[in-house]
Amino acid sequence: MKKIIIIFSLIFSGIAFGQFTIADSSDSWEKIGNVYAHTILYERTDKTKAKIEYRDFQNVNPYSMDLSYYIFEFSTEPDTLEKIYQIFKDHFATKKEETVTLQFPEGKMILEFGKSFGAYYGNFKFEKASELIDKGEKSMKTSGAFTERQLSKLFGKK
Repeated sequence: MKKIIIIFSLIFSGIAFGQFTIADSSDSWEKIGNVYAHTILYERTDKTKAKIEYRDFQNVNPYSMDLSYYIFEFSTEPDTLEKIYQIFKDHFATKKEETVTLQFPEGKMILEFGKSFGAYYGNFKFEKASELIDKGEKSMKTSGAFTERQLSKLFGKK
């Protein structure tokens, strides 16, 4: 009888506690930096992934108060964020106007550099690999334009 009770309790505990596993936790992400409240950069504590939480500035509608955030999560190596920051730093030094596309398994990160009203800027554009254009959404999302100082703050340099 004791064996039957033990077997049933093991089966029941397996069913009751085996329904889910913890895939991610907010404790596994470290905030690197932010630019105001519209763009925030995080990196996993094990440095295998990073994510940028941002507002889409390309599709801003003055008639609606859509303040939703989008997240672009991408795989990294320990020095990936430093390399991306170095691309920005080099472009701000040369003031070269161009677009640089970085391909990740999760999608494309496009770094856009240009001038507007005499000021040089850099910004991100994101296109997730899993986005479907036929869903009625535009697949390309754009962050705000950043100055060199703001990008340094985003990447936790100042």
